Amino acid sequence: MPAAPFWFADCTISLPGYPSISTRIYNILFFCTSYTGLWISRESAPMDLMLASVCVILLSIALLYAGQRFRLPSIVSFLVIGMLVGPFGFAIITDKTMIDTIGEIGIILLLFTIGLEFSFQKLLRSWRTVIIGGVVQVCTTIVAITLITRFFQMQFNEALIFGFVVSLSSTAIVMKILQEKGEVDTLQGRTLLGILIFQDLAIIPMMLVLPLLAGNRGIDLSILPLQAGKVALIILVIVVMARWIIPAFLFRVAREKNRELFLITIAGICILIAWLTNEAGLSFTLGAFIGGLIIGESDYNIDALSHIIPFRDVFAAIFFLSIGMLLDTRIVVGNYQYVALIVIIIIVVKILTGALSVAVLGMPTRICVFAGFALCQIGEFSFVLAKTGLDSALIPVGVYQVFLAGAIITMALTPFTMNAAPNVVDLLYRIVPQRVVNKKIIVETPTPEEELTNHIVIAGYGISGKSVAQAATMAGIPYIVIELNPEVIKHERSSYRPNFIFGDAVQKEVLEHAGIERARTLVIVVSEEEAIPRIIHTARQISPKVHILARTRHVRDARYLLDLGADEIISEEFEAALEIFTRALKRYQMPDVEIARIIDRSKMVLNVMFSKGSDAQRVEAQDFETLFKATHIHAIRVEPGSPADGMTIAELDLKNRFGILDFGLRKGPANLIHPPDTTRLVVGDTLIVFTTDQRASEIISLFSSA
Repeated sequence: MPAAPFWFADCTISLPGYPSISTRIYNILFFCTSYTGLWISRESAPMDLMLASVCVILLSIALLYAGQRFRLPSIVSFLVIGMLVGPFGFAIITDKTMIDTIGEIGIILLLFTIGLEFSFQKLLRSWRTVIIGGVVQVCTTIVAITLITRFFQMQFNEALIFGFVVSLSSTAIVMKILQEKGEVDTLQGRTLLGILIFQDLAIIPMMLVLPLLAGNRGIDLSILPLQAGKVALIILVIVVMARWIIPAFLFRVAREKNRELFLITIAGICILIAWLTNEAGLSFTLGAFIGGLIIGESDYNIDALSHIIPFRDVFAAIFFLSIGMLLDTRIVVGNYQYVALIVIIIIVVKILTGALSVAVLGMPTRICVFAGFALCQIGEFSFVLAKTGLDSALIPVGVYQVFLAGAIITMALTPFTMNAAPNVVDLLYRIVPQRVVNKKIIVETPTPEEELTNHIVIAGYGISGKSVAQAATMAGIPYIVIELNPEVIKHERSSYRPNFIFGDAVQKEVLEHAGIERARTLVIVVSEEEAIPRIIHTARQISPKVHILARTRHVRDARYLLDLGADEIISEEFEAALEIFTRALKRYQMPDVEIARIIDRSKMVLNVMFSKGSDAQRVEAQDFETLFKATHIHAIRVEPGSPADGMTIAELDLKNRFGILDFGLRKGPANLIHPPDTTRLVVGDTLIVFTTDQRASEIISLFSSA
């Protein structure tokens, strides 16, 4: 066996005279699947295309459903599906050329859609996070991984490519989890987005450097000017095409108002630019990203994206399926100890470098820790770099296989690491409370002779926090604001509004600096949902008397927050439902008096359920809540031959017969809110009532001809 450049570069799956674990597992799989008809040996004829498609679709449905149940990213499911259907699994697809082609097409189209969604304006708005945070995260990760792999006797070129690969994180996974948690527009969400944007941009110079790393002679500095010239030429092409050529061409195409023509034109631009960049010695994938970027900067980016979006998930699925097909599970099982080591190295290094990059920006400890735990996986573009390194013989096959396994595991662990971040922060605050408190809060809090009493402590200074502060100012009530975003502090703090604290309201020391023990009210309006219960718990421990008013997104969280110590809960979900309900009733011509009565009763339910009321009030509220859920709007039409046809409102006697005091009547084009008792019903009139389904069925019997 030739000497391995890395400690497991030439992985084997057997020991002398004794089959390895992976070989035994492989034989068991072969034995089981050979009798079910799922196995197709490598010597047999290729599976029928339609049958293979059916098998892939059925596996996709099953594993995507299972992944959804366990809250795993769909990317992980597609990687596993690729492992199962590929040549190293059930061998449903064994043609390596076809696998490579599928993967190439998938990543070209995927990068094209990412380029369409990319915005230079978004980059400029968060330039500090993108440039400073992104540079620190990527560079420190590259240096750390390069040094670690060099320690294991890897050549410098190979070590550097692994530094590139590990430095990137998954934009798709992180942003999807933030979207599900409703934290995309929070400070931590915006910070992560800025770093991820830089990582997406960093793929361009990395792909340009890759050809320079090929071979064993190191980097050839003589061709650097040529590569720099290519970069300059690409930038020039982007500017010229994005500014003049593509917009003018798309204008003429869009003017024809032909959907098929527009779609083919968009696809044609993608393929043309990808081909041109490949001819220039770069990659198809980089060209696809540039093509999407050019169209994304035009006036037709929204329409182009709307055409492409239905296919975007398919493109991503194809790419990750092809990556999964390349994973040889026998090598992975036979080298599980190396896979575990790689996973540990990746997670530890990326947590540290991610937290460091956010700390450099001056963010609080909680944001730093959360960013580190969110960025500790391998990204989508990492597979592109790794595959390029494999094709260029920079990465040995065995190392590549183990890397794929480690990448899949880090992706699968991301939801769990992001959920674990708040607990790690709490532990850190308890172990070293003084070291994690930002010293800036001492400068920005009132001096002892200006200490406030009976004031309001406002945690969070978004729209809601600013509204509370304005109301307190008009009422002459002193207040102190705790805010995580240093930019907000910089712009809002003035001689008129001096009491701002830069810090994390989760921390006991920050709340103490805000004078929580002397405050009358604590208003919690932070954007991070996971921080709300921790703030309530900490504040209640410090001050048993302070009145805690907290805003939450979902009704289901209200009881939990009340049990933690909150006095009142405002639910965005419930408040929005009341407003929508009010407007819906008005559209159905319900009388304002009846609407006000229903809303008042609903608010009574809200006040009792979301505050610490008496047991009798809670029972009454629960009874009304049950009735409220069973009550709906009913539009009952007078049918020909029904008893109601020809009756007056007085003869109908809705009050005494059905207990309905207020109702609306749609009579032709007119909508009557308070119809007179003498109004006679005719065929086609519609009665609008808000009542239970059982009561409505009794009324319908009068309006029906049956």
